[in-house]
Amino acid sequence: MCDNNSLFQKQKELCLSGIDWSRKGSVDGPITEVVEFINGSENYFTTSSCSGRIMVFENSNDVVQKKGCKWLYTTHESATGELVMDSIRNATGNAVFKFEPFVLHVQCKLLEHAQKLHSVAVASGFRNSGITVGTKGKIITAVRSTHSMEVPLSDNGNILVSDQYIDFLVKCANEKLEENFNRIERFFTNYKDMINSPDKQLEKELKKQQKKQLKQEQDRLKQKTGLDTQDVDDDNLNFFCFDET
Repeated sequence: MCDNNSLFQKQKELCLSGIDWSRKGSVDGPITEVVEFINGSENYFTTSSCSGRIMVFENSNDVVQKKGCKWLYTTHESATGELVMDSIRNATGNAVFKFEPFVLHVQCKLLEHAQKLHSVAVASGFRNSGITVGTKGKIITAVRSTHSMEVPLSDNGNILVSDQYIDFLVKCANEKLEENFNRIERFFTNYKDMINSPDKQLEKELKKQQKKQLKQEQDRLKQKTGLDTQDVDDDNLNFFCFDET
């Protein structure tokens, strides 16, 4: 029977030597360095990832689903209104414009490793991150945020919006993508600090960065809405969920 360390190493070798079953078939360019660095770490390896993307897809069903949809346009870089508009001109179903933020799933050797990675993710702006612990002991930290948007563009082939509105959507999505990449950069910096720094020093620095990030987002929201925002209780940012994976 394998001990925990041997089992983790076997799972890591199997995962990293396997076939990439994503549509793209490879790690997204903007996060290649991040993924390779994590996979070179002793206590972690990535199981899936997406750097963030802007896309248009078509679905003929009333409920928009990712599986079975037809991709009309996708980019991991800044989009243009012209290309988005061109992608839906011949659509016969329901075209949807969507921005999906960075997501990263990392298997961790021990729960304490997952907790450290979760703290790094939250401090970097990915406050929807979480940890799953399977019944067989597999521990996964999901690095993610709710920094997304999704807007219908057509109904049964009938375009519902103007070129001007599409340009506006693209502008909003590009701004989100830029912030997304800023968060990835912070995450990578904080992750490297986690690997190289003593625990107490790291914990202090992460809390400092988390408060700074929260204050920046509150100020940005106040500037847009004119409303004051309440501080988020840090305890509410840390959570665990358990499944049977």
